[in-house]
Amino acid sequence: MTTTTLTLIGAPTDVGASVLGSSMGPDALRIAGIARAMRERGFEVIDRGNLAGPGNPQAEPASGFRHLAEVTAWNEAVYAAALADLQAGHLPLMMGGDHCLAIGSISAAAQHCRVQGKRLKVLWFDAHADANTPESTPSGNLHGMPVACLLGHGPAGLTRLAGTTALLPGQIGLIGVRSVDATEKRFVNEHGIEVYDMRTIDELGMRAVIAELAVDLLESLFGKSTLMRAR
Repeated sequence: MTTTTLTLIGAPTDVGASVLGSSMGPDALRIAGIARAMRERGFEVIDRGNLAGPGNPQAEPASGFRHLAEVTAWNEAVYAAALADLQAGHLPLMMGGDHCLAIGSISAAAQHCRVQGKRLKVLWFDAHADANTPESTPSGNLHGMPVACLLGHGPAGLTRLAGTTALLPGQIGLIGVRSVDATEKRFVNEHGIEVYDMRTIDELGMRAVIAELAVDLLESLFGKSTLMRAR
């Protein structure tokens, strides 16, 4: 039986949020023994270390976005690293970092699947829809916009990392959502994005799945470190 090589890629940044702390995630996961846990599950593990990127200027939003240049730089780095490992036949496990980084990692998976002729379905495990647009965002925080950006609604530097829009609305499903802005709800409905349970997943028969897990999906009792708790 062929052993899958899993690569650990750290992206220690919180530039997409207004609350500090998620930049400590990659090293915290290493200290907690993520490499050992993955090896015990049968993976060959390669730790790529942490990606380099700009620091957090802790600035106020400008032109509707907080830290747009920094978020773009981090996502370009994530995209390049994830795509390189996918092309090498490895399975990259991206360790963030705030949720804006999903733009780069999922764009890489989408590009790889396009080239390989594979189907991709993104299961977005999150208490939030993360579907704010430049016109609807109440905070300018880009960690609240990755779903919209992946569907082509957002700054050009984030919506076309592969030269084209990463996903079609039918390629993403929201799971566990319970804290959604009114404008996000309208966006989800207008684009026909599915919000569904595990029974639906079992019925899809997907050939390629990337699971994007946000700790705020868990009840606050178990996910005390999340930046954006949902009531």
